[in-house]
Amino acid sequence: MRGMTERWANMTLRQKLILAFACFIVVPFFIIGGTLSWLYVKSNQSMLLDAAIANNRQIVKNIDTSLNPLLQLSMLPVQNHTLFQIMQKDYESVSYPFYEKQQDFDTVGSIIRNSIMPYSELISSAIIYQSTNQLIIGRSNDDYMNHRYLENGFYNETYVREIIRNNGIYVPVGIHDEKLMSFKPAPVVSMGRAVIDPFTKETLGFILFNIGVERLQMLWSDIHFTDNTRFYLFDQNSNVIYSTNGTEIGKPAADVLGSSVQLVDGHSEQLQEDEDHYFISSDSSLTGWKTVTVMPKNELFGFVNTIVRTIAISLFILLGLSIVTSIYIATSITKPLLQLERRMKLVSQGNLDVSFEAGHGEIGRISVTIDRMLQEIRSLIRTIYHEEQEKRQMEILALQSQIRPHFMYNTLNAIKWMAKMQGAAGIEEALTAFSSVIRFTARTQTDYVTVREEIEFIKSYTKILDIRYFNKFDVTYDIDPGVWEYQILKFMLQPLVENAIFHGFDEIPYKGKLEIRIRQEAGHLVMTVADNGRGMSAEQSEALTQNEAGEHLNSIGLNNIRRRIELFFGPGYGLTIQSEENAGTTAVIVVPIIDQPNAGETK
Repeated sequence: MRGMTERWANMTLRQKLILAFACFIVVPFFIIGGTLSWLYVKSNQSMLLDAAIANNRQIVKNIDTSLNPLLQLSMLPVQNHTLFQIMQKDYESVSYPFYEKQQDFDTVGSIIRNSIMPYSELISSAIIYQSTNQLIIGRSNDDYMNHRYLENGFYNETYVREIIRNNGIYVPVGIHDEKLMSFKPAPVVSMGRAVIDPFTKETLGFILFNIGVERLQMLWSDIHFTDNTRFYLFDQNSNVIYSTNGTEIGKPAADVLGSSVQLVDGHSEQLQEDEDHYFISSDSSLTGWKTVTVMPKNELFGFVNTIVRTIAISLFILLGLSIVTSIYIATSITKPLLQLERRMKLVSQGNLDVSFEAGHGEIGRISVTIDRMLQEIRSLIRTIYHEEQEKRQMEILALQSQIRPHFMYNTLNAIKWMAKMQGAAGIEEALTAFSSVIRFTARTQTDYVTVREEIEFIKSYTKILDIRYFNKFDVTYDIDPGVWEYQILKFMLQPLVENAIFHGFDEIPYKGKLEIRIRQEAGHLVMTVADNGRGMSAEQSEALTQNEAGEHLNSIGLNNIRRRIELFFGPGYGLTIQSEENAGTTAVIVVPIIDQPNAGETK
């Protein structure tokens, strides 16, 4: 056994395909040749019975599918506000009962004809009965109604009482005579539902759909598996709803099928037989109705011999064609696969200069796709590997250095004005703060600093500006103790502080207040710079949103913050600014939390 397994494993794909075709065609041919007749009789029997079962199952499905809309339509008396109000009305308490009855009858009749009858071809007639006044408040047609039957017998019918007892659950009604709106009794099946007030749980009446037996026939086609095959539809009480013999309608199943056949409820499908017939039945879970196909055994296999001879001749012809075809198919599959395999081995060894020739069929399309992919890979390796990394480093360095000249200019300008207006007093304190600023700015070994270092830098920076502006503003810090050692990008807060002091507090008649808050929220680090300055107009705020800061704002610094956050952290993080004219400005930066000492170093 192991030797056979090894030999099979060592075979080429072409040999395996040819051998497989031979096993699946030649061997079954000789086996089937000796036993074909017997096997076909059994398979034909199973096929016909399965077809009959499938036919019954489909008919049941068609019935359930066609009756399902009736379940929805039967809820109309509760869902339609006008109809529901009429169902609740007591005509004994109104001033003109006859007039209102006639008006309501016309209204309900119109609702039935316009909102029910067009939505189902099965419905022969429909009525809505109101229990309070014991009258029919609407029906599908106005041609005829048996008022004597309505007053003396209709409400006491067994199926009517069952509809009332079920408290709003739909009730399928088996075969019965329709006597209310027919000149003479006509066999129908019905679907009814009690109308229940959802608030008081009171039974207001019921709605009833009648379905003529002849209309049910549109749900199936007359399939005769043999000349004398019969089809029946029975209701939940095992009485005949439909039969090709009209005289059998309404009769019990035992009278038409024989006492040996039992129609058991709850079985979706049954196959029974007696000496002469097969009985195939299916049960509807929606209505409890059953379909039964009766097939005579002696007619079931009358054409088998002819079919057997036809199949035998066909098999011999197909055998020769299959062997030739199997060799051709195996060769056509394996040849391009072998070529593809050889080239892919070269690719796996690192040779990306391999080219694939365009062939035919699926293998040819795969070859073309792989060739295009290799071309793309070669192009990407030549460009992305070197240029993209270099571009990113240069862009980061450019953005990093872009802010410094602007910042240095403003800082020196502040010291110049301080010296001019105050003389030499305070220069030492200012230079001390400025040296801290210069020292922080000169650090280039990393793009990241701790929150503590950034805040110390802001304190030195604001101290210089406080001296320059003669204590024109106050700065408060609200820092979460847990975030001091988190890593952030350098110069995240300085452009925002600069805009608040230089532009927000410019020409305001009161003392400015600047608040810097840093919090950890929802797994992110949120840094807020808020001032009570002059704010911005709606047009200026919109320009900031579009990265188009005006001439009075530090557009370089704001765009720098946004661009660096995008480069380092990607989408989902960034800078947002909210401002109203004469109501201050609030800028919020959201970045990820980086708590490792060297997590953000540029590499």
